[in-house]
Amino acid sequence: MKRIANLYVAELRPSREWLTLRRLLAINVSLLVVFVVAWVVAQVVVSQQQSTSIELGNTTTAVEAQLQQRQSELDNALNDPELNNALAETQQVFVLRQRLLEQMQQFTQQNQQNYSQLLIDLAAADQEAIWLQRIYVNDNALSLEGHTLQPQQLPSWLASFSGYTSLQQRPFGVFELRDEGEQGLRFVVGHTQDSRIMSSTAGGSNP
Repeated sequence: MKRIANLYVAELRPSREWLTLRRLLAINVSLLVVFVVAWVVAQVVVSQQQSTSIELGNTTTAVEAQLQQRQSELDNALNDPELNNALAETQQVFVLRQRLLEQMQQFTQQNQQNYSQLLIDLAAADQEAIWLQRIYVNDNALSLEGHTLQPQQLPSWLASFSGYTSLQQRPFGVFELRDEGEQGLRFVVGHTQDSRIMSSTAGGSNP
């Protein structure tokens, strides 16, 4: 029968110190290296920031100088009498043209409305015995050219104009009557102030 006796006593085990001189030196060297690297990086960053700040300052100074120069040029230009006179004339011309354009638009719109109403009234006063072939409007003077197989209807047709707004204020007269056989009677009637224009136009259209 075997028996084992433990003759190793824990109290007699040799002790080892964790913090030795070598470890302490290694820790110090590591910390020194970290501090040096951090210092170098900080110096590089500071140097870059300083360079950027200097560049921004130079750019800002240049921009301010350009702005001052442009402001000085603008002040000199605004104080130029010739330029001010030219601007005043241009503004006056613009205002006059604007007024002229507004008047032309109003005049055109009014003429379009009057012409539309004129066509509506002529259509309402239409008679089967009379057919129109041409309508002349010259400076608000109206002249009409057409044919009829019943000439006796012309007076009543002209008299019916008094019932329409665009026709009742126009003094109509007969400019020309011509018998064209089977085609009936050719007539030209219209505003008395437009008689010469209509007569020359009607005469020029005849063979």
